[in-house]
Amino acid sequence: MPTLASVPRSAAEWSDVFRTGEVVQGLLCRRPEPGESFYIKCRDYVSIYPDGSGRDDAIKFDRKMYARIAGLCKHPELGSLVKLHWYFSYGELTPDEMANQVGRDFIVSQGENELVSLSHDTYTFAERIHSLERVINMTPTAISFPVIDATTLFARGDKTLIRSFNMNNPTLERYELPLSCVFSMCTETCDGQYTLPALGAEGDILRWCFRCNKWLHTTCCERSNAVEVSLPLPRDTRPLQPQTVEEAVQMRCGNRVQYGPFDWLLWQQLSTLPIQRGMPGLNYPLSFELIVSKIREEDAQNGCPNDVQEYLLENIGVAKDIALMPQEALAMLQGWKPEDIYECPICGNDI
Repeated sequence: MPTLASVPRSAAEWSDVFRTGEVVQGLLCRRPEPGESFYIKCRDYVSIYPDGSGRDDAIKFDRKMYARIAGLCKHPELGSLVKLHWYFSYGELTPDEMANQVGRDFIVSQGENELVSLSHDTYTFAERIHSLERVINMTPTAISFPVIDATTLFARGDKTLIRSFNMNNPTLERYELPLSCVFSMCTETCDGQYTLPALGAEGDILRWCFRCNKWLHTTCCERSNAVEVSLPLPRDTRPLQPQTVEEAVQMRCGNRVQYGPFDWLLWQQLSTLPIQRGMPGLNYPLSFELIVSKIREEDAQNGCPNDVQEYLLENIGVAKDIALMPQEALAMLQGWKPEDIYECPICGNDI
């Protein structure tokens, strides 16, 4: 055990100590209870509870804090050490604590299960870590979100808050979202283009336009009279596909295809779904964007696969280590009936 005199007492001392340790890629976090030790590695998300040494720990003793492991080392005197990159969970920050407008918009849009990155690292003993946490990293401006459940934590990989120093009040702790972290979404006239929509509210549903390569709020689009969304054109090399159920039956009976008419009908239903993030009535951003995008690509390249169910289960895109099973997610996808088709305000595509 380290002696009291050897424990670092400042950020600079911690940094110096960490540099003198042996860098490792993983460590075992030992627990006194049998079977409760666990292995941590760089880039894992973890949780920590107050240890009683902070000013507000007495009144916030049960506050769960989240961080990502940015480094690990073994020190000859202090033992196993970790470098932590910190995150804010929902409710820890208010718009009043943000120093710029895009930061205030950003915090207002934070989801209940969303973690917000802070450009601030600290060091501590590995034994301080309470548990590993599953957190999904996503890119708001791209097709990147797997299927999650209502309890899944997620973080935006392109957004990080920095501390804002106030010359008039140096003790005032405030934060801001740097303009380098701002990426436009939706249209140029959209008030929420810098925030993450699709957090469950009716007005926060997003549709993807493959021509503009952009997410758009449905509230920023006009409803379309089209009966189905615009789809990418089939490749010239795509095998001949049936156009009706009767043709699907004839091609199957003639051994020209291996799928049956019911599989073909299911494929037609799914390949014409919109790419959407967020569902009305849900307070978390449920999205089938990965699987629908892959279905469109597969349909344009090769048409209906021989085993539709196998293809769907392999590509459904459920986040790892969550309670939702692929079969459950697939049932949700097959039962999803989007009500409206919208017109992209930029290119006129039906989305």
